[in-house]
Amino acid sequence: MHRRLKTTLLAALFALFAATATTGAAPLTPKQQKLLDYLVANWGVDTAVTGIDLAMQIVGGKYTAEDRYALAVHLREHPELHRVLRTFGWVPVALTPDEKLIARQLSWAEREKRPAPTLAELARAVGIQPSAVSDGLRMLELLGIARRDPAAGGVGYRMANERYVHWEGLGRIDFMYHRVRVEGLKTLDTY
Repeated sequence: MHRRLKTTLLAALFALFAATATTGAAPLTPKQQKLLDYLVANWGVDTAVTGIDLAMQIVGGKYTAEDRYALAVHLREHPELHRVLRTFGWVPVALTPDEKLIARQLSWAEREKRPAPTLAELARAVGIQPSAVSDGLRMLELLGIARRDPAAGGVGYRMANERYVHWEGLGRIDFMYHRVRVEGLKTLDTY
């Protein structure tokens, strides 16, 4: 009897924890679910760690930054969906190659105790327009990877926490990517 009561209380506690741990994000739309279905079927095939942005291109259709954000949040909240998420995390599949390069530059500057790079420096380093850098910074902020910090200098962003400052050499591929294109085969992201 005592054991059953203890088990019931633990189950109730876990259920309460699970209910409070979720953010209450809206369910995926059918087109977002289609992307998720593609990703889950594709991950791990030929070492694929395909990102959301590439899946959007492959699946086709009209997708927005909001779709990518919604799916990224869903993946962050549901690592049980695939071994790739449990092994590498949600960040490598949520960010575009350009966002990963922006994050690397911010991370390196912070790790080396330098001011954050300027918008022009980031644009030059990544090879994109300053407006695209601004869009990338906004997405990094929305996803909780970078945060505004006027004291940082430069673009005024720092990494949101230490995990994103000291990510290299720890078996993480957060801001790394290899987009592989082989003629006659589908493009994939890999580690």
